[in-house]
Amino acid sequence: MNTPADSFEREWIVSLIQTKMMPPRVPAGCVQRPELLRRLDERRPQHVTLVIAPAGFGKTTLLAAWSEAQARKKRPVAWLSLDGEDDDPQQLGAYLVAALSRASKDIAWQAQQLLDNDAHTPVRTIISVLLNGIAAYGRGVFLVLDDVDRLSARPVLAIVSRLLRYAPDNLHVLLGARGEPALSLSALRSPDKLSRLNADDLRFSLDDAQAFFDRSGNTPLNRNSVELLNTATEGWVAGLQLASLGLNRVDDVAALASHFAGSRFGIDRYLSDTVFTHLPPHILTFLLHTSILERFTASLCDEVTDGEGDSGENLEWLERHNVFIRPLDDTQSWYRYHALLSDALRRRLVRRTPHQVPLLHRRASLWFARARLWPEAVRHALAAGDLEQAAQWAENCAMEMLQRGDPFMLPGWIRKLPPDVIAGRLRLRLAKAWALAMSLDTSRASKEIGAIADEFERLTRDDRSAAGDVARAEINAIRAVIAAVSDDSEHALELGIAVKASTATAEPWVRYYGQSAEIFGLMYRGQFSYISRVWRARVDQVGISLKPNSAGILRDAVYGIAALIHGELSDAKRVMEVALRYSEEKLGEWSAATAAVAGCLASIYYECNELSEARKLVEGRMTIALETSPLAALMRFMVTASRLLWRDGKKGPALAVLEDGRQVAIARRWLRLKLACDAETVRQLLADGSVVEARQIADQLSASVPMMCEGRRGSAMETWTSYCLLEARVLLAENAAEQAVDFLTRSRDDLVALGWRYAEAVVSLLLALAHERNGAPDKAFSALENALRIGSAMGLINSFVDEGPAMRALLERFRRTQPEASTGQATYIGTLLSAFDEVDNAPPSLSSYADARLAPGTLSARELEILGYVARGLSNKEIGRSLKLAPETVKWHMKNVFEKLNVNSRFEAVQSAFGVQPGTD
Repeated sequence: MNTPADSFEREWIVSLIQTKMMPPRVPAGCVQRPELLRRLDERRPQHVTLVIAPAGFGKTTLLAAWSEAQARKKRPVAWLSLDGEDDDPQQLGAYLVAALSRASKDIAWQAQQLLDNDAHTPVRTIISVLLNGIAAYGRGVFLVLDDVDRLSARPVLAIVSRLLRYAPDNLHVLLGARGEPALSLSALRSPDKLSRLNADDLRFSLDDAQAFFDRSGNTPLNRNSVELLNTATEGWVAGLQLASLGLNRVDDVAALASHFAGSRFGIDRYLSDTVFTHLPPHILTFLLHTSILERFTASLCDEVTDGEGDSGENLEWLERHNVFIRPLDDTQSWYRYHALLSDALRRRLVRRTPHQVPLLHRRASLWFARARLWPEAVRHALAAGDLEQAAQWAENCAMEMLQRGDPFMLPGWIRKLPPDVIAGRLRLRLAKAWALAMSLDTSRASKEIGAIADEFERLTRDDRSAAGDVARAEINAIRAVIAAVSDDSEHALELGIAVKASTATAEPWVRYYGQSAEIFGLMYRGQFSYISRVWRARVDQVGISLKPNSAGILRDAVYGIAALIHGELSDAKRVMEVALRYSEEKLGEWSAATAAVAGCLASIYYECNELSEARKLVEGRMTIALETSPLAALMRFMVTASRLLWRDGKKGPALAVLEDGRQVAIARRWLRLKLACDAETVRQLLADGSVVEARQIADQLSASVPMMCEGRRGSAMETWTSYCLLEARVLLAENAAEQAVDFLTRSRDDLVALGWRYAEAVVSLLLALAHERNGAPDKAFSALENALRIGSAMGLINSFVDEGPAMRALLERFRRTQPEASTGQATYIGTLLSAFDEVDNAPPSLSSYADARLAPGTLSARELEILGYVARGLSNKEIGRSLKLAPETVKWHMKNVFEKLNVNSRFEAVQSAFGVQPGTD
C-alpha cells in the first residue's frame, strides 16, 4: 500500500489497493475446522468452489485459513477481496492480473506487460493472455475471489464468467459470497465442476463453540452454557462472538440465549445494549468516526479523528479485546471492521451526529489523495459533498490515463462523477472525447467533441491565452483522430496540419496523434516525398518519449503504410520491423499496437513470398486485430490472413476470415475495409469457378460504390480501386474483357497521377490479362512490362503469383518473345516463375473442415449446420438463403456459437469446431 506523501505534485496514477490482494490474517486462537479445510482442498480440473452464507458465518476466515495453509505448502495462491468499486471491467482485470502476479511472477508477466504498456488492449484479451499464462505455468494455481456477490455490472460479470468457464485444468477458483452471485454458473452445475459450502456447513458444532469460548479468554463457560448459546445462535459464528462480548458473568448466559432466540437479527439493538455500552467512551467514539472507512491504517485513522487519541493504541485495544476487527496484513498495518459492526456503527453515526459525516469523509479523502490512492480519494470526496475536489482529482487521473493511451478504464472513471460536475470541466470532457475516439466509438466521440468545441468557442472566442491555445490544439487533435478512424483522409489532413501549426505547448502524445492524421491525409494526396521529410524530422518536432507509447508506434506504422502505398517496399519493411521489435519488447507480444504493426508487416512478408514469417505474425492475433486495429492495418491483416489460408488449401476458412473483416467494416462503417474484403472474396470465388456468387457481390456494390467513390479524392480512391479490380475480375470471368479494360485503364491513370506505385502494379497486372483476353497482345505486354518495372524495383512476387495460371502463361510468353530484356528483368521473371512452381508443387492441405464434427452436445444441430456453411465461406445472407432463415437469425446463432466455443470470429469458430486449435486469442 502506498504511504501518504507530503505533496500532491507526484505523478498522478490510479493505484491498486494492495490489501485487497492479501488474505486477511487469521486471528490468533481461531477455531480450527479441518473437515471444512479438507473439503476446500478437494480439487479436480477446472473446479470451482462456492462458499456462500450470510454475514458472520466465517466465510472469509475459512478461506483465509485455507489460503494460509496452501502458502505454507509453497503453492501459488492469489487472493482478491471484491467491493462495489470493482464494478468496472478494466479495473477488475488489473486487479486479477496483479493478484496472480503476487502469487507468482511467472504466471501473469505477459498480461502485466500488456496492462503496464498498452492500455489499448481490451480486457477480454488481457484475460485470455492471463489464462494462457496460467496454463503454461503447469503447476496448480489457486484463486480466491471473496465477496464475489458484490459484483453486478454485466461487463464485469462477463469477465469473471469467462475466467471460470475457460479456466485451464490447473486453475482452481474459490468464491466467497453472502448471497447467490449474479454470475452465470450454468456451465458449472455438475458436481465435478462446482461444489458448494453453505450456511449449514459453516455453522459451529457444539465442539466448535466450546473451543471458541475456551480460547476467547473471557468468562469460562461449562458445556451446558455453551450448548445453550450455540443452540440460541444456531451455530452462527458472529452470534457467538457477540455473545462473548456481552458476557460479563456466567449468570448472563440464560438472558443472552433468550435475547438471541427472541431477536435473531436485532444486531443494532443488541450491539448497543450489550457491547457499545461497555466500551470506554473514547473507543466508542473512535469506532464511530472510523466506521466510514472500508479499510484503514493508524495514520489514516489519526487523520479522520483529527488526532483525538492514539489510533495505534486504539487499534491494538480493539484487536486485544476481539471487537470485530481484523488485520489485513502480516505487519498489522492495515485493518478492517467486520461488516456487521461497521454497518451498525455507520447507522449509529448518521443517527447521532449526521453533521460530522461529511467532515470525516473530507479528512479521509485528503489522506487517500496524499497516498495517491485516487479511487478512494474521489469516493470519499463525493461522500463529503466536495464535488469540485473530486472532479479535480479525477481530472488529473484522466490525464495520466490519456498519456498511457487508456481508452477503456477512463470512461468508467469519469462515470463516477455527477453529470453536472463533468459538464463544468473542460479537461474531463476532453478526456472523455479522447477515450471515445481511441476506442473507435466515432459516433459518440464526434457528438461529444462537437458540443465541447461549440461551447468552447462561444465562451473563449477572444481568448488567446496559452491555456486556450492548448485546448484548441487538443480539440483539433481529437477531431483529427475521429476523422482518421472514420477514414476521412481529407478532413484528417486539414486537422493534422492545424495541430502542427499550433504554437501551443501541447503534450507530445497529442502531437503524435495530429502527426499521424497528417501523414494519413498526405499519403492519399500522393505527397510521399513530403511525408518522408515530416516523418524523418519527427525527433526535432516532438522528441522521442523514453516510455513505450502506442501513439508514437501508430505514427511510425502510418508512415510505413504510406511508404508501402507509394512503392517504397524496402523502406516500409524496415520501418515496420523496427516498430514491431519495439512494440513486442516494450508493449508485449499480444498488445493492440503489436497486432496493428504485425498485420501491416505480414502483408509485406506475404508480398515478398516470406510466407512462414507472415504466418508467424498473423497467428493468434485475429481477435485483438479485429477489436483494436485501425482500418488500414486491419485491412492488410485480414487480406493477408485469408490469402495464407487460401495458399494452404483452406478455402472455406479463407473466406470466413474475409467475412469477419466485412462484419467489422459494416459495424464501423468502414467502406474501404469492406471493399478490400469484397474484392479478395471475389478473387477467391472466381479462382474456384463461382462466377454467379461473384456477380451477386458486384451487383450489390454497383448500386452505391460508384456514386460514393468515383472521382473523389483521398482514401476513397483506394476504395474505388478495390471496386474496379472486383468489377474487372467479374467482367473477365463473363468474357466482357473490353469493359474490364475500360475500368482498369481509368483506375490506373488515377493511380499514376497520385504516385501509388504498388496499386499501379496490381492494376497493371490485371489490365495485362484483360488486354490478352481482349485480343490485344501488344497492349498486354505493355501493361505487363509496366508491372514488371515497378515489381522489380519493389520486390513484388505474390501479386503476380496470385493471378494464377493465366499470369504464369503470359509471363512465359513474354520471356520467350522479348529477347532484348535486360539481365535484371530476366532474373526477376525467373524468380516469379520459380514462385509459381512452389505453388504448383505444394502438397494438398490435409485439413478437411467440411467433414469433421464436434463432440455431441457442444453445439446444437442447427448451430453445427450453420457452422458447416461458415466453413465453406458463406456469409450470413448466403447461409440465410440456403437455410431459409433471416440473416439476423443466423447472426444470433453465430453469437451462441462464439460463446460456446470461446471464440471471437468466424475463422476461430471453424478452427475450434473442426479440429484445428486456435491461437493465443
